[in-house]
Amino acid sequence: MLGYLVAAAVVVWIAQTVLGLRQFKKFNNHLKLLRQEGRVAIGRAHGYFSAGVLVLFVIDSNCRILRGEIMEGRTVFAGFKPFDKFNGLTLFELSDELCKSMKLNAQQTAAVVSAKQEYENYRLMKAEENLAVN
Repeated sequence: MLGYLVAAAVVVWIAQTVLGLRQFKKFNNHLKLLRQEGRVAIGRAHGYFSAGVLVLFVIDSNCRILRGEIMEGRTVFAGFKPFDKFNGLTLFELSDELCKSMKLNAQQTAAVVSAKQEYENYRLMKAEENLAVN
């Protein structure tokens, strides 16, 4: 009996690994496509008891959001969907208050604000690199 439980656990673990790798590959291919349209800001919010959220914003040279996509879910079968609520705004206009006024849930809000913060961190890092080179 214990042998069957161990075998079942191994099968489930292998299936989870394979499906997780498949989702990661699918994400990378999707990101490549979006990067052909412009720079991409990525935000995420982890879900422990609620669904995790991943937000991708394609931005132009002025950080204006051209289009957004969102992936929400608890399983490896989650996929990206259009997320156009912020199209036309700049990344720097994104805030908790704006998200709440648009009736986003807590996970979506955290992911949107994370995209803004991650991009600001990226810009700061690039500026520091340029100072170090000069």
